[in-house]
Amino acid sequence: MNINTNLSINSLYTALYQNQMSIHFNRLNKNYYPPNRAQQGSPQLSSDALEYMGDIRSASSALTSSIKELSGPAFSARTATSSNTDVMTVKYSGNRPNSITSMKVKVDQTAAGQQNEGSRLTANAAYEGTKGTNTIAIETGGKTTQISVNASEGDTNRTVQQRMVDAINNAGINVKATLVNDTEANTSTIRLESTVTGSDEKNSFTVRDVTGDMASQTGVNEVTREGRDAIYSINGGETRTSQSNTVNLGNDITATFKQASSEAVVVAPGQDTSASRNAIEDMVKSYNNLFSAAAQNTDDPKAQSLASRLLSTVSLYSGALSDIGIGFDSSGRMRIDSERMNKAQESGRLERFFTENSGRNFGFTNQLSRLADNVSRNPGNYVSSSMFGSNLSQNFAYSSFGDLIQYNYLSAGSILDYMF
Repeated sequence: MNINTNLSINSLYTALYQNQMSIHFNRLNKNYYPPNRAQQGSPQLSSDALEYMGDIRSASSALTSSIKELSGPAFSARTATSSNTDVMTVKYSGNRPNSITSMKVKVDQTAAGQQNEGSRLTANAAYEGTKGTNTIAIETGGKTTQISVNASEGDTNRTVQQRMVDAINNAGINVKATLVNDTEANTSTIRLESTVTGSDEKNSFTVRDVTGDMASQTGVNEVTREGRDAIYSINGGETRTSQSNTVNLGNDITATFKQASSEAVVVAPGQDTSASRNAIEDMVKSYNNLFSAAAQNTDDPKAQSLASRLLSTVSLYSGALSDIGIGFDSSGRMRIDSERMNKAQESGRLERFFTENSGRNFGFTNQLSRLADNVSRNPGNYVSSSMFGSNLSQNFAYSSFGDLIQYNYLSAGSILDYMF
């Protein structure tokens, strides 16, 4: 009898019942019983077996998918690259990476916000300003915020400055305060900077005293740098400006300026290394999940055999894997050595290992993929028949996670195939 697995559970159950193939499902303990043995204590498939087979099927499917990525797509992914990331980083956000063309970008000036650098005061000297509660007003973006700070007898300059810094940062305005300490000179200075870059006047700010003299005493009311725009050019063309250091270069490429430079930065298509690294991380994770599920199932010889097969497959390539930054811990699980993998990626060894092995019948990726695919298709082959009991008179049931299970038996209690 053939059953369409796309049918709903209700209609499928009806079909089974009408063909006198109904199966009793004990919802309390999630075990399965054929109609003639539907009593407590005669389970035909334990929930532990179902959980184990679900685990290895899920892990093996993920392993197959990650290996497929590593056999080509992961290393063929392209993105935009910068020849000098200290000056400028780039990001490609489109879906046609083959359309990326090279360009030269010269950064003459980065964008910055207004800055007020306060007076350099002797850090451990007594604060000489007004004692008690001082109030300063900071106006930015057309809004004025008043901030109160206390100064007491015996306070040092650094103590009062730190209170000001904390009060300004807690005010929730577009002005960031920093206390700059020079331990060698024994001085401390408050630096105020707009969190919004650009020369637009609405991004500027003013600081003044309302009560007391804390703003003037610390010098934060003096502007030391006006807000400025980024200045750059593309391919030697006309000068362009931007309020922000993040600019659109065209072709779905976004650049972030870090510093000015007398030399142009080359933006060009390059390999998207994140795609291959993500695929490798997925492979390692899914391999470890599959190995762990089998290795931890110590009561089942077939599960232990699967763990041994996984170990024997990867051990053949332990030297080559170690060379590209994939090693193994004492339990047999994979681990990544990021530093070694970075070097292998830069030299091209990482890509060569995966792409070359995918084309060999007995290569690492082919062997591991074949094993994973077999586990994914036939997880029941990796569970001993002793886990199922005997007198199995039916060949269909529902799993504890709602999927249809089909069993084919050569004889009572022995599994030929197991499919979701």
